[in-house]
Amino acid sequence: MPENNCAYCHKKFDEFPFTCKFCGNNYCSDHRLPENHKCAGLEKYKEKQVNSLTAKKPAQPIEYFYRKHEHITAQKKKPIMPYIIVSIGILLMITAYFIHISMYYIGFILICAGLIKQFMPRTSI
Repeated sequence: MPENNCAYCHKKFDEFPFTCKFCGNNYCSDHRLPENHKCAGLEKYKEKQVNSLTAKKPAQPIEYFYRKHEHITAQKKKPIMPYIIVSIGILLMITAYFIHISMYYIGFILICAGLIKQFMPRTSI
């Protein structure tokens, strides 16, 4: 059989051949689907899928589900952002004493915000 004919009906290809991914043969546009050329590779593929689904997997021991995880038991790092906010506020208050008084209030607000962020409990609403 020549290469430019359909493997099922032996007609010449209209434009280009369609290669079946299950059996690897070339087919015309009418028989390009596996169902249309009674593909044997499709049946083998379906059997393989069913067998893989029905294969028994080993059961996990009950300790697997209750073991402690490292990310839960590890100590949490302290956030450094409140310390940065407070230190910037202190720096602004010190420089405001010598330069301009309005910066003093901004520094005071930053110190308060940093302390609130550090010591207030985190709650979700």
